[in-house]
Amino acid sequence: MAEFTFYEQQQMIAGLTQEQKNYFQARYAAESKDRMTLLLVSIFLGKFGVDRFMMDDVGMGLLKLFTLGCCGVLWIIDICTITERVDTYNRRKAAEIMAALQQAPPTPPPSIAPPPAA
Repeated sequence: MAEFTFYEQQQMIAGLTQEQKNYFQARYAAESKDRMTLLLVSIFLGKFGVDRFMMDDVGMGLLKLFTLGCCGVLWIIDICTITERVDTYNRRKAAEIMAALQQAPPTPPPSIAPPPAA
């Protein structure tokens, strides 16, 4: 699967208000993962399951932690598949954010009250 691109993000948020777009972009930036960062984490700390913990996969993280990456087998598999899993994770997070935005009731624009009569 290809990397989750900026163009895909723009298509996803096409029908949103500017406030919703800002919310989506801020929350996505906070929750998305970088492919290169997780590849390096997987290479250097993958035997201890740190890469799986970072991807919210606690069960496999614990398995790798207690078995040292199943004697290195899971560690090597994860190094080979980490970029694909990061892309899937980022797409899932973007879909969750969009679902939350679509369920939230729209906020009415702030009304400008006329000045009080003197």
